[in-house]
Amino acid sequence: MAYFLRFTETANEDLERGTSLLDLPSLKKPIVLEGLCGYSFCSSEEIDCNMLSESEIEAKVNMYKNNVWYNGAAVLFEGEYINNNANGEGVIFKANSIYKSF
Repeated sequence: MAYFLRFTETANEDLERGTSLLDLPSLKKPIVLEGLCGYSFCSSEEIDCNMLSESEIEAKVNMYKNNVWYNGAAVLFEGEYINNNANGEGVIFKANSIYKSF
């Protein structure tokens, strides 16, 4: 199982919907992506989030919060990697559940 960080105020709705929109100035209309946009956070190749302490998870979340411009709550989702995001930022993932909100 992999973990992904997403900044959102609508985590439950995002989980239910399961898709994100890619909306770039070069597109005539937004494209529906087959998953949610976010950032790889913990993966089986790296380290399982269950092996990190609460303070280690919060420090890693804060690192992302300080380096991205998104507003909204930081939410960790459990899910599966689909692809890199076409906008060059983050990844697309299939969300299975919400792990934790910050």
